[in-house]
Amino acid sequence: MAPSAEPATRVEQRGRLALLVKRFPRLSETFVLNEVLELRRQGVDLALFALLDPAERVVHPEAQALQPEVSYLRSKDGRAGWTAAVGEALPVALRHPLGFLRGIAFVIGRHSAAAARHFVEALVLVRRMENQGVTHCHAHFAHGPAAVAEIASRVSGIPFSFTAHAKDLYTTLPKNIARRVHRATFVATCTEANRSYLAATASVPRDAIVLARHGVDLDRFAAVDRNPVAGRVLTVGRLVPKKGHTLLIDALCTLRSSEVAFEWRVVGGGPLLDELRKRVADAGLADRVTFVGARSQDDMANEYAAADLFALTPVLLDDGDRDGIPNVLREAMAAGVAVVTTAVSGIPEVVVGGRTGWLVSGEDPVAVATALAEALTDRDRRAVIAAAGRDWVIENCGLTQSVAPLIELFAAHGVRVQPPAETR
Repeated sequence: MAPSAEPATRVEQRGRLALLVKRFPRLSETFVLNEVLELRRQGVDLALFALLDPAERVVHPEAQALQPEVSYLRSKDGRAGWTAAVGEALPVALRHPLGFLRGIAFVIGRHSAAAARHFVEALVLVRRMENQGVTHCHAHFAHGPAAVAEIASRVSGIPFSFTAHAKDLYTTLPKNIARRVHRATFVATCTEANRSYLAATASVPRDAIVLARHGVDLDRFAAVDRNPVAGRVLTVGRLVPKKGHTLLIDALCTLRSSEVAFEWRVVGGGPLLDELRKRVADAGLADRVTFVGARSQDDMANEYAAADLFALTPVLLDDGDRDGIPNVLREAMAAGVAVVTTAVSGIPEVVVGGRTGWLVSGEDPVAVATALAEALTDRDRRAVIAAAGRDWVIENCGLTQSVAPLIELFAAHGVRVQPPAETR
């Protein structure tokens, strides 16, 4: 890994930060949106870049307001878009001939179509960064965005860093992770579990990886006025395999046989919707289950207010994909909702069994059902655990806390930071 502090000459030439993500805006990536907004509030001069526009139907209003200024590196216009991108990239080859050759050599050595695509995107990124006075690039996600940032750095000399999260970290080839860690000026991640994995994969000291936990909008969620519906179990998350909805359905079947009163409300969209609806119907749970689709952050405050209990049971997939710490867990806890979840990846760093939530080890539907039954039937204990979870999130997961280590490093690497007047 490159040194975390750079020579004074670089710091004196302060410029903008390029924040590069894969897709923007994404409803499920509120942690990216929150970070952008908080970095701006803290005076970081940044330009927002994305590989592509996901064109999702539901968009957070704050993200929609940012979208006009996002610079997209991948066009939706097919061949015409790629022709335009190549035309935009040519001046970079002329401006950085040696860097261009280094980039070509690097891409040829990768032997993949994805590397060639990332090379063109990196050239477009370089041109736009230089036009906007960018002196440092930070990528969210260790796969595509970090790959593009790395190539852009090889071509232009603009230093880069990245934050690793979940799928991007565990499904990327370890040799690529290791190389990016060593070439980056610094690497951050959102869980201690990820930190250990990165350190082992790249053979670097664990404290060389920066811990920057995702923050929670406490103004929005900690101020929720609770009015829970008795027995309502809320689940929030994309309808994808790693979220463990099928495990939770099996647990609810067991819970029904115990005659504990409950209803299950599922917020989120995704490819498993039809399959999960069928599984619910086949299990005879249709009269107790409501799939409500994707919701914005404003809507989520109301969902947490009405929940008696929050449940999410992530699982580890065969390809290594897993959650880090789902942001919705922290949101629910901030809103004062007791949580039941599984001990996957970094989740035990937040949910301590018997103290800040109910934590189940392994993919055991009976154990999940037991935890749900205890949480739903023991109102006093549920209230104590919910209060402890809320206090933990308020103390550890504020947005200002979450960006503080990043701002310090950005400033050390020459990014222009003008703190708000009240902090100066």
